Amino acid sequence: MRKEYDHIADSITQYMGMSPQEQGQMVARVMEDQPFLMGFLTNIAEEFSDEQHEVLVDSVMILLNAFIAARMPVGIIPGPALEEVITERTEAYADADSLLPEVSESPKVFQDLRNLAIVKADLNVDDPAAMHNYNVVLDILITAIERMADYEQRQVDKTEKENSK
Repeated sequence: MRKEYDHIADSITQYMGMSPQEQGQMVARVMEDQPFLMGFLTNIAEEFSDEQHEVLVDSVMILLNAFIAARMPVGIIPGPALEEVITERTEAYADADSLLPEVSESPKVFQDLRNLAIVKADLNVDDPAAMHNYNVVLDILITAIERMADYEQRQVDKTEKENSK
């Protein structure tokens, strides 16, 4: 049985192994490449501790690195698409009976990145409101990036199919 490669775990290791300067350069590039997503993160910064907000930013970098490593393009996430994800994921968590990762569309990725926040940012698992807010934002980030990567991959596949005719 062949074990599936875990791009997220590898991306976490690579990103955490970068120097602060390398991480800063990556964040600066992503701020240019993903203005709506990074604008969203900037706008909500005051709702989280500095450490928690930093881990949310780290999570975006880790996710983007994982898709790059998997050779999956991630285009610019448009503002309306991000707003749609924000509304959808906020409603999903409002309707959920629990704050379990199963509410997420990507429970394993969600769990890996939330565990990083618990360890690195002292995310208080005993504060249900703080945990809920963090979970919602983390899931918004994951969903927006994954949907854009999926969309971009479908476009690549479509172009390749058309060119092979």
